[in-house]
Amino acid sequence: MNWEIVLASFASSLIELVEILGIVIVVGRLAGWRNALVGSGGGIALTLLLSLVLGKSLTLIPVDILRIVAGVLLLLFGQKWTRSIVRYYAGLPKKRKGGGEDSLEEQLAKDENQSGWNWFAVVTTFKGALLDSVEVAIAVVTLGAAEGEWLEAISGAGFATFGLVVFALLFRAPLQQVPVKPMKFVAAMLLMGFGVYWLGAGLDVKWPGGHWAIIWLPLAWGVGMAIASAIWRWRVSLQKPEEAIG
Repeated sequence: MNWEIVLASFASSLIELVEILGIVIVVGRLAGWRNALVGSGGGIALTLLLSLVLGKSLTLIPVDILRIVAGVLLLLFGQKWTRSIVRYYAGLPKKRKGGGEDSLEEQLAKDENQSGWNWFAVVTTFKGALLDSVEVAIAVVTLGAAEGEWLEAISGAGFATFGLVVFALLFRAPLQQVPVKPMKFVAAMLLMGFGVYWLGAGLDVKWPGGHWAIIWLPLAWGVGMAIASAIWRWRVSLQKPEEAIG
């Protein structure tokens, strides 16, 4: 067995699958696990179907275009949560309904019909899973076709999937106990960090650290959110004494 192909497929697949898992955990925590799992499962199933039908033709899809689309979609979702959670930790009051600050969270948490389905959550996880799983499929097909090692390429992706599923099952109970606000902070951090990374990758931006940027970009965004919240809270605290004097 060609272990170089296995490891290459494992590593490339794991990066994308971690993104899917992160979105599923956040959406599942806010809108219900059934909605998150059905949406992500549908996106992955559609990718598997396309892979079986298209085969090697899947590699004809422009990867840079796919990355730009993925990045823009993640940024569109993430920027709403970023504004909302920064305002929350800064101690600012929520805007009135319709103001747009918490529209995404409200739709995820409340846009539920009588049967318990939240179609906004389903579509959110479907889009994320579809885009990331297509990249996994392209990586697997490219490795398998280039080296003629289909078993190794598929095995690497399979190991990554199995390992991540086991991890999610083992830690499902602690994840259920995480408060919504910290989860929302992590969601904004991941969505914006991943979005910036993939948009930059699609535009051929050379990030410092190469592929490690997919780790430090979300962390850097989280630090920036924390600093923005602290500064905003400090400014609000300075305004309160002035209002009391007035």
